[in-house]
Amino acid sequence: MSSIHVEGDVLERKILEPDPGLVKSLGTHHTIESAIADLIDNSIDASATRVLVRFDTDHGQPIGLRIVDDGRGMDGPQADEAMRLGRQRAYRDHDQGHFGIGLKAASFSHADTLTLATRPASGKTHCRRLRRNDVQRDYGCDVIDPATVRDGLHAMLERIGATTGTVVHWADTRFPQTSHAGLTHWLEETKTRLRLHLGLIYHRLLESRRLRIDLDVFDIAQARAGIPEPITPIDPFGHRATAIDGYPRTLTATIGHRRVDLTCHILPTKLNGPEFRLYGRDGAEFQGFFLYRSDRLLQAGGWNHVTANHKDRALARVVIDDFAAVADLIRLNPEKSGVLFTHEFQTAIAHAVHDHRGEQSTFTDYLTHAESVLTESRRRQHRRRPMAEPSKGLHEEVRRVIRAEVPLRAEEGPVEIRWNSMAPEKFFELDRAARVINLNKQYRAALTGGNIGLSDAPLVKTLMFLLTEDHFKGSVWGPRDKDLLEVWSAILSAAIRAESRYRDGGSR
Repeated sequence: MSSIHVEGDVLERKILEPDPGLVKSLGTHHTIESAIADLIDNSIDASATRVLVRFDTDHGQPIGLRIVDDGRGMDGPQADEAMRLGRQRAYRDHDQGHFGIGLKAASFSHADTLTLATRPASGKTHCRRLRRNDVQRDYGCDVIDPATVRDGLHAMLERIGATTGTVVHWADTRFPQTSHAGLTHWLEETKTRLRLHLGLIYHRLLESRRLRIDLDVFDIAQARAGIPEPITPIDPFGHRATAIDGYPRTLTATIGHRRVDLTCHILPTKLNGPEFRLYGRDGAEFQGFFLYRSDRLLQAGGWNHVTANHKDRALARVVIDDFAAVADLIRLNPEKSGVLFTHEFQTAIAHAVHDHRGEQSTFTDYLTHAESVLTESRRRQHRRRPMAEPSKGLHEEVRRVIRAEVPLRAEEGPVEIRWNSMAPEKFFELDRAARVINLNKQYRAALTGGNIGLSDAPLVKTLMFLLTEDHFKGSVWGPRDKDLLEVWSAILSAAIRAESRYRDGGSR
């Protein structure tokens, strides 16, 4: 049987232009958080220190988005190149961009029109616009008359105290179309997700004040912007204590003549804040590797097939900081939402060691230590006195910590906290049959400052829960219990009245 030859003489060379239809697939894996982060990466590469993320609304309907930065801006040719699909340039080691499609993919993931207005140090305004349909047809880019956007660009840069910089504007967005209440919910939920995402991935830049990011909402009908909300850093290693002596510990992975440091942390067992529960989810989901490039977090957890996720490894987090050393050992997708390690790198990590005065510990030892800390913590927790399960009225953050730290009396129903009308000499009453802690409604304003809601006065409610939850245990409630609760109620009622007199400037 004759074989087919794949090598042969070249007759001619054809340049096969890419089909503009490929634009349809741009940004299909972007969330709104990852898309906005991609645009902020561009701002950071342009030496920006301030970024404003603005949602444009019309009668409550989100219709557009703008990213404003105080970077160095672009001249005309640079603006053209920025709008070119798949442009390649000489990337610096610390640059966040690498693929040449970030601006376009991020924008077309949620909008059909992308406009870029920019002002460099020369003071000249340049503006370019891409429409998805035009790009799909012929890669066409509109050059906009700078006179028509100069004032708007100036106003946006002035908003962040800048004289140079760039505005990226999304129009014809594919944001949800629903009732006013639904849109308000979507916008607030989106802003919350952005605060969690941007606060995490840029936490080092935000903490060191090399970058400031604000969110605001602009009402087009009223031509007015809301108060800017700053993004606060969420440091996944922001704990001060350590769970075990000798940690964090640096292990070294060796690949040929190359050495990569792995900073291995074992988190304290009592962490329950946003630094542990990243994105508001169970902190155990974020065990594994945290990979940084130029202090920008690229991966938050995941073991990349070096080992497997396990409930007992919830406290194990490993920092990889030297991106230059691992750049050719990993593969990063364009959305920066997934990282793949080569088999060579996986093997090197599995065999990484820590050498201290001739004594070596391995990556396996590290995992064993992390597991043992959590196992021992659970044993201690099981020895704690069980409590009643908290229910409505107590702040969700408090309920979550109670459930995480204390075993609950599973044979009983949950305990609720409510405001109710009662005599002024009483601060609280217990309704054991309904399993409710009733607080005196007439003291609500004094304790909440007027900020009323289902989970208001969290400190007072938590203290009342801790003080009284044991009195919901069992079926018998004797005279001593009733008398003790009446005494507590009278004392607390006197205390809140005394506090009110102090606030009104009364005498001692």
